[in-house]
Amino acid sequence: MKLVEQSAERWCFQLTANEADLLRGLLKRFPFGRATKTRISHVDDGPSATDRQELLEESMAEHRRDLKRIARTLLADEQWQESPEGPQLTLTPEHREVLLQILNDIRVGCWRALGEPEDLNTEPVEPVAGHRALMDLAGYYEIHLLAPDTPA
Repeated sequence: MKLVEQSAERWCFQLTANEADLLRGLLKRFPFGRATKTRISHVDDGPSATDRQELLEESMAEHRRDLKRIARTLLADEQWQESPEGPQLTLTPEHREVLLQILNDIRVGCWRALGEPEDLNTEPVEPVAGHRALMDLAGYYEIHLLAPDTPA
């Protein structure tokens, strides 16, 4: 995946056929895991804490629905063009930012599925090895979106 054109209005990335298929697969299957409960506070258990907690959960659920909707938009044909070198993905700056959020959501979800390990250098056991692969794959795309000149 490499950046072939950048302007204020768009970012155009050249992908191999395999890279395009894998990215499309990630987007089609997003979100991967269930939304996890996030506690707004570990120390505040006052009467308003429950209301704030519910508001946080509703807001996070809405944000995830928005990401899922935009993931579908990123799969649309107008985002992708064929070139002699292979598929090209064209993103607005907003879509690039949302794609980064989607990829980060995948990485965090996979990390949680792995048991939130502090050390990712250990070999995962078989039942969760797929989560490690998805986490690494999402990271691959994040790197190329954030630092487009990084070699593959």
